[in-house]
Amino acid sequence: VAKNGEDLLGRPMKINYSKPKTGGGGDKWGNANSTGKPQRSYTPANPKPEGCVELFCGNLPYSIDEEKIAAFFKEVGATVTNTRWLNDRETQEFKGIGFVSFETTEEVDKAVKKAGDYLDGRPIRIDYAGQKKKENAWGGKW
Repeated sequence: VAKNGEDLLGRPMKINYSKPKTGGGGDKWGNANSTGKPQRSYTPANPKPEGCVELFCGNLPYSIDEEKIAAFFKEVGATVTNTRWLNDRETQEFKGIGFVSFETTEEVDKAVKKAGDYLDGRPIRIDYAGQKKKENAWGGKW
């Protein structure tokens, strides 16, 4: 505040003390959830669909590739059979999410245990991939 009113690039600076935040909260480092959104869980939100062999993976590092994701899940004895990374439609940039398929539903159970584990410095969010819909948004068949 000592510089309040001084000239900076031809304009006077205005400096004030910030007001303390009310309501407490925040994480263990004192950071508040700036978006106001509830914190997402790293574990599946819904029960496993019958016959599920595919998982949704979120918060993936941008350095991810098939070998890294296979090694990540191999730690719990799950064998990855296929991966699909989601990219932005316009820029084709990786969105940090994808789908990972496994050989059996038992391997999916093993892979879910990795939810919240770190991969290249990021905690991975895991959920069961829903069954593909047989109808489009207007109720018609494909």
